[in-house]
Amino acid sequence: MTIWLDVTTMLGWGRPALGIVRVEAETARHFLSVADEGIRFCCFDGGGGRGYSEVGREAIRSALTRLDGRAEAAPAAAPQAPQEAAPVAAAATSREQRLKRRLLGLMARLPLRYRDRAYRFALARREAFHGFVRAYREARVAAAVMRRGSHRGDGYLQPVSALPAEPPSPAEPPFVCGDVYVSLGLDWDQKNLVYLYELKCRLGLKVLLFCYDIIPIWLPHLCVADVAAKFPRYFADAAWCADRILCISDCSRRDLRQFLESVGAPLPELGVVRLGCEILAVSEEPPSRDVAEVLVRRFILYVSTIERRKNHETLYRAYTRLIDEGRADLPLLVFVGMPGWGVNDLMSDLHSDFRIRPYLRILNQVSDNDLSLLYEKAYLTVYPSLYEGWGLPVAESLAHGRFCLASGAASIPEVGGDLVEYLDPWDVPAWAQRLLWHFDHPDELREREAAIRSNYLQTTWQETGAAVLAAAAAL
Repeated sequence: MTIWLDVTTMLGWGRPALGIVRVEAETARHFLSVADEGIRFCCFDGGGGRGYSEVGREAIRSALTRLDGRAEAAPAAAPQAPQEAAPVAAAATSREQRLKRRLLGLMARLPLRYRDRAYRFALARREAFHGFVRAYREARVAAAVMRRGSHRGDGYLQPVSALPAEPPSPAEPPFVCGDVYVSLGLDWDQKNLVYLYELKCRLGLKVLLFCYDIIPIWLPHLCVADVAAKFPRYFADAAWCADRILCISDCSRRDLRQFLESVGAPLPELGVVRLGCEILAVSEEPPSRDVAEVLVRRFILYVSTIERRKNHETLYRAYTRLIDEGRADLPLLVFVGMPGWGVNDLMSDLHSDFRIRPYLRILNQVSDNDLSLLYEKAYLTVYPSLYEGWGLPVAESLAHGRFCLASGAASIPEVGGDLVEYLDPWDVPAWAQRLLWHFDHPDELREREAAIRSNYLQTTWQETGAAVLAAAAAL
């Protein structure tokens, strides 16, 4: 038996590793460290029609060096795959894909109770739908042939080359019967579960997939529209493909189980693995200029992509409330993350509001070294997210011995336990009040930090990688 780790996402990533990319990269790092010929690596190229191919260990090491910030090598071209999939159907034509996307988009706009019924109805009639599509496609081809024959006056039959060409077949994959395929990456964008399901059935391949969260299904208004539309189909298809799905929290496992049961999809074994939270410092180089300017000040830290779900606006409103009340001695508010979706108005406010400008710094493209320094020197950290599959920055804060004031939503209390203070993410007055209290009581904050250093049990990325490997080996 060979265990294959798919590294498609990390090979195509061109920035410092974060989130899903970090999970895949650190798992690959652990797999590399295991002296076992039964561990190999692969990637998927759907856009080029090559399918799965093996990736050498040197290519993995090179990618890790780049993601760690120790090399300027450009990423490999990011493989692309069809974005819509059904586990038991052949790949659809572009017109059929557009129809599927349109139907999924319409269903995603329904209220949740009706949306579940619509997905269940569609799944129950999947085979009938594909039979109709095949018949429709064949009828179109026949009609086209007859039109050509009647117009040209040379009969109905045409050479094979004149008929619509089938998509090129992928190269034969490197997998054999009994192998285990593991994927932790951006599968809804980069993989083709049609093809994976066919390999599973044809080769006897065992499949281990990952679930970070199902936020695009539960809270589609907090996600980009096309992402929200594709996730219900993706997870239903993943349930057909996977022998086991590893979730990153009990919350994500409950959410996924509830969704799969609601739409009548298969229910594979669902496990939970904790994510590592140490940041790997890779050099003794001094901090970048922007980070060095922050480190000499008192500051609070929020590490997250700036997007609607992460709820930076609550911190902005809390700070301006304190400023309006006459507090001028506030710490810097430091956001580490690049702007994302749904925050154009917020970013405009942050840049034009003269009240917040002296107190706000926004950093992105921050190296692991700089991020570790920011955690170590922060007065405290904050995390007002509206919903999370895990909440890695909370774990990173605790791993650095820093107290965190966080949202109590979804999985976040799983991360921090009783070492973190939790607030309603929407309650701006409460955030302003508790921030001010901690600013004015540094001795109590130091006591909280001492409790964190004594009681927090850090999960390393090596432990995460070992848990993934053990789950794969058990299939």
